[in-house]
Amino acid sequence: MLYMDIVSNVHSVIWPYDTMVLKSIFMETKIISCTGEKGGCGKTTLNIILATNLFHLYGKKVVLIDMDNPQYSVYKKRNRDLGQVGSTEMPMFPVERATVQTLEPLIKKYYGTVDFIIVDFPGNLNEEMVRGLLYVEHIFIPFFLDELEIDSTAVFYKTLQRNYLWNENRVLRSVNLFFNRYELVKVNKFDAVRRTLAKAGMPMMEQVVMERTVYRERYRNTLIPIPPTKENGELGLKRFLEEVMRISKN
Repeated sequence: MLYMDIVSNVHSVIWPYDTMVLKSIFMETKIISCTGEKGGCGKTTLNIILATNLFHLYGKKVVLIDMDNPQYSVYKKRNRDLGQVGSTEMPMFPVERATVQTLEPLIKKYYGTVDFIIVDFPGNLNEEMVRGLLYVEHIFIPFFLDELEIDSTAVFYKTLQRNYLWNENRVLRSVNLFFNRYELVKVNKFDAVRRTLAKAGMPMMEQVVMERTVYRERYRNTLIPIPPTKENGELGLKRFLEEVMRISKN
């Protein structure tokens, strides 16, 4: 099915009811997602880091919803993390599996009881992702310094803007681009891309996520946050987390 056909069908079935419900009843919870049009951009790693550190470091109530059916890599990661820790007594946020059919009941279950619902989508723009995006208020799109990746991200941004952000019944409030795997040695190239996108009407977040192996090997954990003494500098990961929280307040 073509993308526009999916959007048209979803709008006619879901959009009017759920927009009314989400806007009129629930005001405190924010539904956010790091996502992209295809896999490999780092979205799942960043959704896990967001959930774990918003919960542990910033005291936020969080639920992380895994919509990557049938792989459910986030849900399986939680089970592996629990196996390594060997205890279920420690504080933790819930990780829920979802499909298109179960996403709405899950959102209604947690809305008004948590600060953040974070949704991890599949790594491809299919009907499941298109339907799921109807519930998200703030989207954060990671990408890195690759010509094809930049082109794909620009198209995805425009698609979201045209079909979600500019819709008068929208739930979506912002679409936010940011550099993932940022490298200081390529700062001039990154700055050139930032300027080009800004001229095209696609401004980027101030903060970036650096290219650091530790993010994938240690900080991609559903139970253990970033140590208090780490990632506090100007380009530290905590600055990125704080910008996400600021944007999500709007």
